[in-house]
Amino acid sequence: MFKRFGPPVLVTLLVVATGIAFVVTERLKLEPPAITSTRVTKQFSPTCLCNTSKARVAFSLRRSEQVTLLIISPRDGEVREVRQLLDVVDKPSGPLHVIWDGLDNDGQLAPDGQYGVRVYLANERLWTTLPNLIQLDTQAPKLTSVSASPQTFSPDGDQNRDVLHIGYRLNERAHILLFVDGKLVERTRFRAGKSGKFDWAGRSGDRLLMGWHNLALRAIDTVGNKSAATEPLSVRIRILKLRPDRIRVAGGATFRLTISTDRASVRWRFNRRTGLATSRSLVLRAPSAPGRYRAIVRSGPYRASALVIVR
Repeated sequence: MFKRFGPPVLVTLLVVATGIAFVVTERLKLEPPAITSTRVTKQFSPTCLCNTSKARVAFSLRRSEQVTLLIISPRDGEVREVRQLLDVVDKPSGPLHVIWDGLDNDGQLAPDGQYGVRVYLANERLWTTLPNLIQLDTQAPKLTSVSASPQTFSPDGDQNRDVLHIGYRLNERAHILLFVDGKLVERTRFRAGKSGKFDWAGRSGDRLLMGWHNLALRAIDTVGNKSAATEPLSVRIRILKLRPDRIRVAGGATFRLTISTDRASVRWRFNRRTGLATSRSLVLRAPSAPGRYRAIVRSGPYRASALVIVR
């Protein structure tokens, strides 16, 4: 009997089983996933003391669940538990948000590297590893080969040494912070990890600085790690200056004032006389009448003066 009817029956059973499996598979395909809207911090630094010092793991649950959530280290082909953030915790359906501070189960700072997030849903009997990896990075960027030229510059708008050119080399993507006499005056946009330069126009906020100043740089990477300050560089900002700024002379005597500028020429005015000075010194004659007079030179929008006291 089996020999006569067995093969057709077996074929029929196989067809029916295949059909049932197909229906179940298609139903599972149509069923929405248990975890949606996954958001995981890409990079963080637990030691930066900044707003990127913690990693955030967020997703949404389709239904209420008992959730276990682990930070894992997928190193050397072996998955190892680093930190258990949730241990069979009842969570309602909807958004779930967990924070990792970078510590392992022993309360020690985990080493730099990439970490994964593994979730177990008890009701679904489902382990899943989120596709997003977390980069833990505590290494400060390295800032080397720092230079500044020219040592004396004059931001007076004459297209001659108007800015200070600052050169550097970075080993990773980072902002560069410029400090003048210990005060932060400029923060660049993110710079690539290579040699580069940027210009500084001698200002602190809206104020144009004058005289000698010490400059130092620091770098801060994408997760807030900050390098140490570089060795200070001394630079001078010069616009226009008359030296001396106070002089005593006899009536009718000639005297000399030194002009400090990088412009080719400046205009001067003294005792109702005016002229154009093309050298770095100005020789004038004092009036015969005793009194106090003001010698004035102008370079573009800038002005300097010296008090001349005639005896």
